[in-house]
Amino acid sequence: MAGSFALPIHVVTGIAAVTAIGALWTRRFRLARAAAAAQVAFILWGWAAAQYPYLLPPSLTIEAAAAPSRTLVLVLWALAAGACVLFPSLFYLFRIFKMQRSS
Repeated sequence: MAGSFALPIHVVTGIAAVTAIGALWTRRFRLARAAAAAQVAFILWGWAAAQYPYLLPPSLTIEAAAAPSRTLVLVLWALAAGACVLFPSLFYLFRIFKMQRSS
């Protein structure tokens, strides 16, 4: 079952890797960065798809290891609250360091 949807993800990972190498070869650095980031993301998703439904094969499934739904909801709310603090702070930080200095 796991192999049925893991293989296409691994193929896309290979395409992203070839794209990154080709972009570096042609000195298209923005495309190379995007392709490298996509490659890393697809490597992680491919690994997870290959393991599914097990967290620790062959005995511990993802469902058996999951926290109670109330805990998951509270963690989601905490992540949202953290994002409300983090993203404006990052915006301010990048704005400060991108300002032109007057001389």
